[in-house]
Amino acid sequence: MEVSFYEEFKRSWLTSIVGFLLFTVGIWLLTWNEGRAVHHAHSLDEAFNNVIALNPYDRLKPEYEGRLIHISGPLLVEEPLTEPDYGISIQSVKLKRRVQMYQWVEERVQRDYAELSMPQDSDNSDYYYLTEWRDRLVDSRSFYIRHGHENPTNIPLKSVVHISPSVRVGQFALGGDLKEKFNNYVEVTGDERPERRDIKLHVGLYYHCNDVWNPEVGDIRVQFYYAGISGEVVSVVGKQEDGILVPYTTSRNHQVLLLRQGTLSISQMFNEEKSDAYYETWKYRVTGVFVLYAAFVCLKRLLKVFVCRFSSLRSIVPQEITSSTNFALAVSVSLVVIATAWFVYRPWLGAALIMAAISPFLYCIMGLYNVAQHQSIN
Repeated sequence: MEVSFYEEFKRSWLTSIVGFLLFTVGIWLLTWNEGRAVHHAHSLDEAFNNVIALNPYDRLKPEYEGRLIHISGPLLVEEPLTEPDYGISIQSVKLKRRVQMYQWVEERVQRDYAELSMPQDSDNSDYYYLTEWRDRLVDSRSFYIRHGHENPTNIPLKSVVHISPSVRVGQFALGGDLKEKFNNYVEVTGDERPERRDIKLHVGLYYHCNDVWNPEVGDIRVQFYYAGISGEVVSVVGKQEDGILVPYTTSRNHQVLLLRQGTLSISQMFNEEKSDAYYETWKYRVTGVFVLYAAFVCLKRLLKVFVCRFSSLRSIVPQEITSSTNFALAVSVSLVVIATAWFVYRPWLGAALIMAAISPFLYCIMGLYNVAQHQSIN
């Protein structure tokens, strides 16, 4: 007796609902990711066609105002970034101060019920307390055993990133958005001891404590990092605006602002940007495929009922839906979503993806056709 779609849904309503939710999330994730990838690719192509290379040491020319330009040269940081209390002074785009506090940390270990005679609704856990250096404040008020494990309620010294107000490459000043792109931090390894006696220097770390070897809860240590040292050669693609390099807005309202270390040509910079975008896009694609795979696993029983009701589908999709079938369906649906996004921008790529999406079904149809031909001959 055939089971109706509604009856099967009543039997497996929970997994079916989860499957429908996962299917919706997977489709949304792939659609969002491909839309973002298409817009980014279109914007990079538009920017590549409009960019011009300039010598950063030539005087600023008004005819290039508002144009997308490419320059390469060493960074010039006019004023050093300083931390006077620690004797830190460095000419860089950024100086990051990382602050950590020595605090109590709670660890909870669940015990095996089989080894206990206690009821299962009681707290059958062991709690351990140890001290560690942490960047964030650990709230000890939520500890199981609070007495003797109290942490301070705030960290008196905050982590902060100092940004130089004036950074140039030749005649061009770098805007705030461009400075934010300097994230390749290098640790500051100073050996000059601070003048303040309450600050101790040990292996590049500055300690606010009485004993470096035996810190107490509430003690603080500070570490410094810099990014974009003066004299470092960089390549930049940005819009010239009053002598400042700022983001360039494309016709699709996408901002283009590129920064790379070293002397790179226009083609090299855009190729590297496309390569980074390619790997970022594929991370979301793989995630989307596995979300859809999980959705089809949850919808397995409903799919089986759906296939059995149509003779045309029974000849293409196997009645016993296996993991391979679920994965093939997930890949096929993903390829259809990806192809739909790319069809307008790159029709040949969209067509190729559509063919890849339907290839498993074409393979099954061709196999059935060959079997039918063989039987008719015999």
